Amino acid sequence: MNGRRAGRSDSQPFRDSFEMTTLYSDAVRLKLETGNEVEAFVRIEPNGVNRPKCLLLHGNPGSLLDWEQFVRPLSSASDLAAIDLPGFGRSRRIGPGAESLSLDRLAEQVILAANALGWREPIFLIGHSHGGGVAQAAAARYPGRVAGLALIGTLGAPAHANYRLLSLPGAAVLARMLGRILRSTRFRALNRAILRRVMSAIFTPEPVPIDKLERDLDLFSSRPEILLSMVQVTLGQPCVQLLHSAVEIRCPTLFLHGREDAQVSAGCAKSIHDRIVRAGGRSHFELLPGAGHMLINYQATDLVNAILRSLLAGSGPTSIRSFAAHLP
Repeated sequence: MNGRRAGRSDSQPFRDSFEMTTLYSDAVRLKLETGNEVEAFVRIEPNGVNRPKCLLLHGNPGSLLDWEQFVRPLSSASDLAAIDLPGFGRSRRIGPGAESLSLDRLAEQVILAANALGWREPIFLIGHSHGGGVAQAAAARYPGRVAGLALIGTLGAPAHANYRLLSLPGAAVLARMLGRILRSTRFRALNRAILRRVMSAIFTPEPVPIDKLERDLDLFSSRPEILLSMVQVTLGQPCVQLLHSAVEIRCPTLFLHGREDAQVSAGCAKSIHDRIVRAGGRSHFELLPGAGHMLINYQATDLVNAILRSLLAGSGPTSIRSFAAHLP
């Protein structure tokens, strides 16, 4: 079966033009073996050339739209897919409880998405923030399926301040209450002001892009249950899990972190890097001067160049060897 169509639940053809309002205008739904579906933007070389396979994983509470600046340059060297993780963007949850959003369950969904695309060979996972945590969990749990990791502003250990707050008792109740307010168009101006304030702390030292603010406001207004997902992914001590499972990551790993990241400090991510190295793994940690947590918005070119240089040099097994050769 052509991997380009494998697992799709609709027959809409892929369009070749990158001139689109958002990646959603070219997105499809992938039906997974478990019966649920995930929203996905896919770019696969149609002539059957064997190229590296990349799966892009957004942060909390991001979506596949976060990768708009990455798809064109990365797809020149690889087949790629950016997905909405279950409970975020346009992908529905796979269960009502917090367990359905654990790192292990989301990691399972990532591998199932690769299966739905017809990707049976080891793939590269590129994750931002919480998506980096999901990528780590996938590499530790499914070592034979992951060829390499690029972790951008990744979740690490210990848990950063926002995750400690979101995991407190009562956070879920507050998320549901805020969701009801977001549904009301009467409070849109207030909701915009609140969201801008929250996003400003995440984007610092850069400003919040206006189009990103409006897009997220629209998304939360239409799917306020995402706020509950934001809370529930922090439960079950995911950062502790990452620290413990780092020794199981055997694939080449590239950390790209903003020096000015006020959301997840560089030290949190470096603790994972250090554990991988001490366990005999291959990992490289790179700090980007002046970059904050949302470096995927403001330093996309530098990130893409680093990934292309280190992660995707060559194709197939060659790319893995080339990536490893760049690591100390």
